[in-house]
Amino acid sequence: MEKITNVRRINMMRCAAGLACSIVMVILVNVAFWLNLSNALARDWPNIGLRTLRMFTTLSNLLVSVAAMLSIPYQIEGFRKNNYHLPRWIVTLLYTGVTGVAITFVTAITAITIAQGFYAAMIKDTNLFLHLINPVISILMFTLINDDHNVKFKTTFVALIPMFIYTVIYIVLVFVLGEDNGGWNDHYQFNKFVAWPIAMIIMYAIGFGSATLLRVLHNKTHARRKRAFVVYFQQSPEVKADTIEEAVAKLAVLNRKDNEQGGEIKIPLRSIRMMLPAYETDKSLKDLLKIYIDNNVSDDKR
Repeated sequence: MEKITNVRRINMMRCAAGLACSIVMVILVNVAFWLNLSNALARDWPNIGLRTLRMFTTLSNLLVSVAAMLSIPYQIEGFRKNNYHLPRWIVTLLYTGVTGVAITFVTAITAITIAQGFYAAMIKDTNLFLHLINPVISILMFTLINDDHNVKFKTTFVALIPMFIYTVIYIVLVFVLGEDNGGWNDHYQFNKFVAWPIAMIIMYAIGFGSATLLRVLHNKTHARRKRAFVVYFQQSPEVKADTIEEAVAKLAVLNRKDNEQGGEIKIPLRSIRMMLPAYETDKSLKDLLKIYIDNNVSDDKR
């Protein structure tokens, strides 16, 4: 018999960790953005103030912080209903944002560190937030905590859309217009050591590699957690019974306390579907849902 994990408790721990990460990310990014926007640190750097929005680092960190902020209501709801689950569109948005900051992290810890040193690239001023802490937290959150959905291969290209849009803007404003014609300076120095098309190819290799690695790690965690849920709902003494009808009734009683505390009745459709293969029954899913509802409300509250 496979090891039975209390997935209900683990799910709430995951909810707490996700909420903590989301709050920290939102705070760190907004603090760093304000420091750069206001130049409160009095940095002698051209891309300060509104020009900080020219930086892919700033934009990618803002995007992942928006995704984290949008996750917070679901995390709060997860505590309220004792059932943490993010919708697929949130996971996809997180994947897109995390891919952006992962590209920033890899570039900073390699190319920028080689050129400027580790302290300047990763620790100095707001780089501590935008190049190191926030990317690491967001990567860990996506690959180990918010693993609610399997990410398909084609979604890898969705995650690279912000990079593609930024590339088009950068090429037009830097290499087509140029700073003398109202464009930007080549602040990433793509044309300094090699021809800029080669530098762009290298960056896209880093981007695709980062997105692929994130997807693989996320999906491995998702698969392990999903298997743990299946084992729990099919084998745990808390819900296992001789028939699927009895098992669904036990699950309803187990979840009843949440309803009795004033919450709405939640229908664990995914959980019941996980239980079904372990039993032989002629009951329809609709019949099982009715059994769940009938047993979820105690006699004195019907």
